Amino acid sequence: MGAYDVSTGASSEGHVAFNILQRLALGYRIVLITRRNNRDQLLADPAVRVACKGMYIVGFDLPRWASWWKRGGRFYFPYAYLWQLLWPITLLGRRWLRKSIVLTHVLNFHNDSIPTLAWLLGTPVVWGPLNHNEQVPAWRQSFWPWKARVRHRVEFALRRVAWKVDPWLMLAKNKVDRILSAGPWVDRRLGIAGLTKLVRLSQLGVDSGMFNMAEAPEPLDPHNQSRLLVHAGRLDWIKGLDIAIEALRHLPAEYRLLLVGSGLSEKHLRGLANRLGLQDRVFFRPPVQRSELPVLYASADLFLFPSTEAAGLAWIEALACGLPVAGFTGDTAFALNSDSMLGVYVTHAGCERDDNIKAYARLILDATSIQHDRNALRESVLRQFNWNVPARVIVNVYESIRDITE
Repeated sequence: MGAYDVSTGASSEGHVAFNILQRLALGYRIVLITRRNNRDQLLADPAVRVACKGMYIVGFDLPRWASWWKRGGRFYFPYAYLWQLLWPITLLGRRWLRKSIVLTHVLNFHNDSIPTLAWLLGTPVVWGPLNHNEQVPAWRQSFWPWKARVRHRVEFALRRVAWKVDPWLMLAKNKVDRILSAGPWVDRRLGIAGLTKLVRLSQLGVDSGMFNMAEAPEPLDPHNQSRLLVHAGRLDWIKGLDIAIEALRHLPAEYRLLLVGSGLSEKHLRGLANRLGLQDRVFFRPPVQRSELPVLYASADLFLFPSTEAAGLAWIEALACGLPVAGFTGDTAFALNSDSMLGVYVTHAGCERDDNIKAYARLILDATSIQHDRNALRESVLRQFNWNVPARVIVNVYESIRDITE
């Protein structure tokens, strides 16, 4: 199994990969190929030794002479592209290891424009779950600084070119045995709709033990009738939290907004709240551990998810704590699953920013006017998104390929 990022919580992608690995390790012997720094952290983590007994971890990075330009998060895409292409070639030289491998799975979540050469290993190949974020509409980008807008448009333009003309990507689509796709937006961009090798699978999941029905702390003022809206996660441009702040202007004075996290847009969000005179109603709190979120959610009335990110774990984690969620339509897992779960409120996004903000404010009013059965919300999301669900789909895919090859 090849995974660019694996961790016990350092990043969302790593968190997803670890939870999938943890469940697959119960029934399979796994050889994991990941970056060297991930390997060192995993080997030093007692939780990994307990959850993934018998997993053999191989660390692979590009040689320094070929990766001197990589610094932190800069140039992530070209490095990840080369990494995904080259690790199978490196594994070709480890014949003793290859002899024991009967199937190769390439975990690749937000990078469906990055191909794989895993089919060179001569085993059946499972690729995915694949996903990507669609281009953010212009009305949302109007809040962004010009550098963020330019970077976003250039990056998406490069993806569009890759989807259409990258020969390695076309080869990967033809050579792999199963493609796990997160949604119809992936099928459309990769041109794989209708293929028999296509399997629908979101990379989202929730830890039902960690995200539970916590008791809300006693309020300092029992007569306080305020409504608490909350969002927890990185404060990035794609999250659309400026929309949440602007929607607050159209809500009664008892509505408050708590933003938990940090990120590139934090300074601009604070400035927006001050300019709108909402500094007494918008509160910022540094990031907290995932294990602390259930108590925070127990005190809230609604989780705001105005984001355009295709996946995002935060909204299903909130639902698992019995907290309803409000967001927009779009090419996202949130919108795709909105009709099949309780406590998910969606409004249509048009082209006019002011109209969309007002519509979102009305949605928040509607959602907070309903008395929710929090246990029912929790049960609804866990039926679809507990980590055993994607693991079960992947196991079924593995077994179907084994039947074919045998």
